[in-house]
Amino acid sequence: MSSRLAKQWTRPLRLVVVACIVAGCSTSAAEIETEPDAEVGLSAGTEAAPEVADEASVTERPDWASHFAVEGVVGTFALRHVGTVEIEVYDLARAETRFAPASTFKILNSLIILQTGAIPDVDTELPWDGTDRGIPLWNRDQSLRSAIEVSAVWFYQELAREVGEEDMRTWVSAADYGNADIDGEIDRFWLDGDLRISALEQIDFLTRLVEGDLPFDDDVVQAVREILVRESGDGWAWSHKTGTIMSVIPNRGWLVGIAERADDTWVFALNIDLEPVESAATEIDPQARQRLARAILEAEGALPPR
Repeated sequence: MSSRLAKQWTRPLRLVVVACIVAGCSTSAAEIETEPDAEVGLSAGTEAAPEVADEASVTERPDWASHFAVEGVVGTFALRHVGTVEIEVYDLARAETRFAPASTFKILNSLIILQTGAIPDVDTELPWDGTDRGIPLWNRDQSLRSAIEVSAVWFYQELAREVGEEDMRTWVSAADYGNADIDGEIDRFWLDGDLRISALEQIDFLTRLVEGDLPFDDDVVQAVREILVRESGDGWAWSHKTGTIMSVIPNRGWLVGIAERADDTWVFALNIDLEPVESAATEIDPQARQRLARAILEAEGALPPR
């Protein structure tokens, strides 16, 4: 069990704000894909996050505004080179604000599902129940591998019920995930319950995932990291998970993940405001998030240029 179990998010965040580092801008071409992961019915509430990792310092990066301007969006981006204490941030106030995690919770949910044995491995499939949920990629049998890629909510709801409230509460608390509040229905608390997390807390969670400082077995962590990879090449890999909140105006979109290049690893968290839509999740194009994140990661050397 992680020593972080005893940690309480009660002390004020101490930030060491360092001089801005000016980096060059770059953009990358969009990948053609859809994002069937928007979750309707999320609470509109937000809250301030009281603390991030004690040892972390924060460098504000106002120069990253140019990347947001290219996409014409408002939001925040946080980046940490794993093994260092520095977190680089654009829009610190927003990075400290907790929002519903939406589908980014599927990273932790996958860890819990495997750890508790709710499903034995990432390739075991659950049968589709035949209900058309309006997103074609959901309308099929799913495994953890496929469900996290297409963000199939029904799959994670079924397995959350299998895990059960007691074990779910124990593991979310053990992982120090955001406010760790799973009040609400066991298969909806990340949709319309009280669970909240900030971009800085996403960075903390992902850092601990990479460093093996979460209370999960090593094989479970490695399995989840493997199914998160979305792109890879010679000596590099990019893993990420989207999340979309449609019930608030403006709608909000997450992209969080890991960039690996040579022997170095970075974790990042992005959230932006989105134009409201009334129809299916496939109409929320994730490409602005991916282009924006990739442009910053390339500029900072975390990913190779395309």
